[in-house]
Amino acid sequence: MAETPNRPWLRKIRVTLGPLEEYRGVKNGPVVQFLSDGTLNGLRVSANIQKTIMVIPHPSVIDVYNLSVDTRNAIKKSLTKLTLEAGWKNTDLRTVFQGSVVNVTSEKKGPDVVTHIMCLPGYGALAQGASSATFGPATPITTVIEQLGKDLPGVIVDKANFSGVEGRIGGRGWSCQGTTKQALTDLAEEYGFSWSINDGKLVCIGDRFQLPSTYRFDGVKSGLVSITPILTGPFQITTGVRIKALYIPGISVGSSVEIASTLNKSLSGSYRVHTLNIAMDAYSDAWTMDLESYLLGIKV
Repeated sequence: MAETPNRPWLRKIRVTLGPLEEYRGVKNGPVVQFLSDGTLNGLRVSANIQKTIMVIPHPSVIDVYNLSVDTRNAIKKSLTKLTLEAGWKNTDLRTVFQGSVVNVTSEKKGPDVVTHIMCLPGYGALAQGASSATFGPATPITTVIEQLGKDLPGVIVDKANFSGVEGRIGGRGWSCQGTTKQALTDLAEEYGFSWSINDGKLVCIGDRFQLPSTYRFDGVKSGLVSITPILTGPFQITTGVRIKALYIPGISVGSSVEIASTLNKSLSGSYRVHTLNIAMDAYSDAWTMDLESYLLGIKV
């Protein structure tokens, strides 16, 4: 099969595992890295990555085939931070997922020993984060978010990642005491935004805000496999779309995509991505993404 500049046949996946101390600001410690390049000499890695705009998604799972006993034991005992990058033979690798390892198991599958690494984004930070604070009337919501974010160990907090979050604290002020996760969730429900930890960053997006479209699906050449409407209510009103496409770097939850459908023109328009599932395997045809996207202003 002929290669193209954008999508050559050979794909690459790199998994980097680092220690718990990295969440506490210490950069030393053991790091293990696996590279899967689709060749006969490469190590097979497959991944099922799940992301959502709403707090924590279901666990993502990375499978690594035929690791040595010592490496499997090292992962189970001390390595807790995971970064997954992907690309093609003639392109740079881009980060697809970054999170915390919450469980590692191995099983025999035919001639192979498969190690399942279960991960959650920001799990360590959310498990440790605790907040106790009071904010006076007229305090900007972004200031409150920024202060709460500082209670999440190891998470990057930057107001540049707070898109379309507007408003100020009401006349009675606002206070919280307990887990930072619950404080952010309560604040989001009261003041109208969604939040999540995406690739180590605290990301907040206003309910009425839509980022500029980052990608346009207009046929097979754009990587589109299929598109179906999401129907809601007794009158089955179209509130969003489910998109299946080849893996496309740069599309993430919170960003928007544009649909230009010639088969069903009523589905054409811009949609905000709420959930994203990515399936990857350099040794099979699994190199796809499933997007559940909604029209602007639709809160699910």
